[in-house]
Amino acid sequence: MSNELGGTTTARRRRVPIWVWIVAVVLLALVAWFGWTVSTAYKGLSSARDDALAARSAILAGNADEGRERVADATAASTDALDATESPIWKAVAAIPGVGSPLDVVGPLTGLVHDLTTEVLQPAVDVGAVLNPSELRADDGTIDLGALREASPTLEQVSASATALNQRAESIDTDSYLPQVTEAGDSLKAQLDDLSGLLTNTSLASKILPDMLGENSPKSYFLAFQTNAESRGTGGLMGGFAIIDADRGKISLDALAKNSELGALYDPIDLGPDFAKAYGNQYNATANWQNANVSPHFPYTGEILRSIWQQESGQSVDGVLATDPVALSYILGVVGPVTLADGEQVTSDNVVNLTQSEAYFRFADDNLARKDYLQQIAARVFSKVEGKINDPAGLLDAIGRGVSEGHTAVWSADPAIQSVLSGTKIAHEVPDDPAPYAALVVNNGAGGKLDYYLERDITYTATSCEGDTRTTQITASVTNTAPPQEYPTYIAGRQNETTAYEGPPGTNRSVVSVFTTTGSTLTKASIDGQQVFVLTGQERGHPFFYTPFVVEPGQTKTLVLDLVEPTAPGAARVPLQPATLPGTATVDVPDCSGS
Repeated sequence: MSNELGGTTTARRRRVPIWVWIVAVVLLALVAWFGWTVSTAYKGLSSARDDALAARSAILAGNADEGRERVADATAASTDALDATESPIWKAVAAIPGVGSPLDVVGPLTGLVHDLTTEVLQPAVDVGAVLNPSELRADDGTIDLGALREASPTLEQVSASATALNQRAESIDTDSYLPQVTEAGDSLKAQLDDLSGLLTNTSLASKILPDMLGENSPKSYFLAFQTNAESRGTGGLMGGFAIIDADRGKISLDALAKNSELGALYDPIDLGPDFAKAYGNQYNATANWQNANVSPHFPYTGEILRSIWQQESGQSVDGVLATDPVALSYILGVVGPVTLADGEQVTSDNVVNLTQSEAYFRFADDNLARKDYLQQIAARVFSKVEGKINDPAGLLDAIGRGVSEGHTAVWSADPAIQSVLSGTKIAHEVPDDPAPYAALVVNNGAGGKLDYYLERDITYTATSCEGDTRTTQITASVTNTAPPQEYPTYIAGRQNETTAYEGPPGTNRSVVSVFTTTGSTLTKASIDGQQVFVLTGQERGHPFFYTPFVVEPGQTKTLVLDLVEPTAPGAARVPLQPATLPGTATVDVPDCSGS
């Protein structure tokens, strides 16, 4: 079209090239494909996770048919999800920086759920009766040892698989800009951690309980009741003890006794030169029941108490167990309170305070009455646990919590059984390997009961894995939370020429030890910023450094050790000594296994 000026305008409609339409269609198809893939993967992951949880519940409830059905559903859902995450479009988008981060989470989680169903839950269905405490334990408390032994090979297999999957889960970073993906990952991690712990404990039980609980011949055990109000290496002073019999899966209380029924000294036993140097002269630990557990290595305590009881009674027990009021509180939380002869109720909420604090005030002038009171509590609790339990699964969880926190320990005189226990939390050992290690151990330094109020915290840091050695630092803090009030002498502690100390009422005297990695050397020690000299010892290859602490109420005293240690492979271990008040462990030590 021309205008009056002779100019020309064009209003041509440009035709879109065909290749643009083709690209657009392909892109739309890819987007649709990706959308469908994401939907399939996420729905599959969610369904598989829920079905796996339902399968676990069915297995633990002893419902094999429902367990198999749920496992099949979980397997199908996780297979669909896994296929989606292995598609080309998924891999292409996952490779885009930033955009693909949720996919980097969903993919590994999907593979995890799939392997959980096929490697753990499917074989676990066949041993579901053993995993169900209601079926494994009769109303009279008898354990089905035959079922445990028969299930042991399968339990060992699924336990190993669950542990490997749990370690795999821990390596997955679930942080994502999509909260539902993060939630799914965290939920799955928690589920796997719980299942792994259950299977590990059940597998361990299947290996040792048939022999320990008298499948072939009756067994007997020395049970020490530790009071953490007066600290010892494994927890606390033995406040009382019992002899437990086990015959064909049935556990019974043979005797319950006060610690005062034991003698002052017995013939010592030989636990090696390091033990003798560290605990022999100062504590006379192998001959004196009051210091039998001054070392944090419970197998030593087991050997000593077995020797003492054999000398006292002529009976050679098959092992030694230890527990404390904190573990007891977990059990009472499941079985319910017990009522004493005078009508007083002992509950999960008050048992720790009653046995480790209130009783010392109530019976300040009558130590024998206090011991009778504590024995009555122990007898009532044992009687309740021995009978029918309405929630056996809950009881198992409560016992497991006590074990995981170090409040319950077991040693067997049978080397074969002890070799299985060794390395587990219930063995309560100081390890004898070179991997990084730090532990804060408090022993009461005045024969008082003020450790009830102690908080303990430890921090272990190390530099990189470069070189044969590296610098490390261990910070050990003890805080005295005792209220400012007058205390009976029995609680406050005795003062003599070796334990004399000053301070207001509630001031605590302890001997603080810090165990370190094998081969460590100390370069400097300081308390509250002032350089000090510390004493040294060695246990199972681990150097330890110790010094007395006097801490006034409301105060904290801190020991800092600067060290040089071998750059040894392995994850750092920092166990917490069982105590009334929970402690903390902060670890910043690289794992040099790949170096």
